Amino acid sequence: MQSTGNLNSLTEKLKAKADQERREMESLTRQQLDILSQSLRESSKAALGTTEAVILHQLTNLEQSVTSRCRILSAAFGWKCLQALALTLCILTSAIFSGWGLLTLAEKKITTLHREITTLSERKESLEAQSALIWATFKGLEPYRSEGKDYLLTPEGWKITHAGTLDKPDAWIIVRK
Repeated sequence: MQSTGNLNSLTEKLKAKADQERREMESLTRQQLDILSQSLRESSKAALGTTEAVILHQLTNLEQSVTSRCRILSAAFGWKCLQALALTLCILTSAIFSGWGLLTLAEKKITTLHREITTLSERKESLEAQSALIWATFKGLEPYRSEGKDYLLTPEGWKITHAGTLDKPDAWIIVRK
């Protein structure tokens, strides 16, 4: 009866340890996904903020340039008008290309983060499959309580043998016949 208690204790420890490892794995996966999600949000906000700032700065410059050129145009309609138009088009073109470049950079960062999330999701699924294999190895063993005592029932044809100790706990070999 003592060995049954030890076996039950070992089974409970194994179950507790497996549950703890599963919870830790889920917690770590959640943390990683939360970190990736937060990083993606921050990167997106930063990229959009930078793009907005550049566009606003370029628009302010453009507005100032147009205002200045309009005064010159009113004073001397001709060659100066063409110069103002060319400068305005250059500033507008540079603002458009700057915005396009920043949006492209943000898109690449988002794509990279999406790939990382996908990779982590695949790894999580792989670890869950490995965990299922471990649980399947001990499938069939059942706890049983009778008259205030706990037992571990094996399916027909199985045998549990004491194999010694590992550090302090007893180790048992489970053999399927």
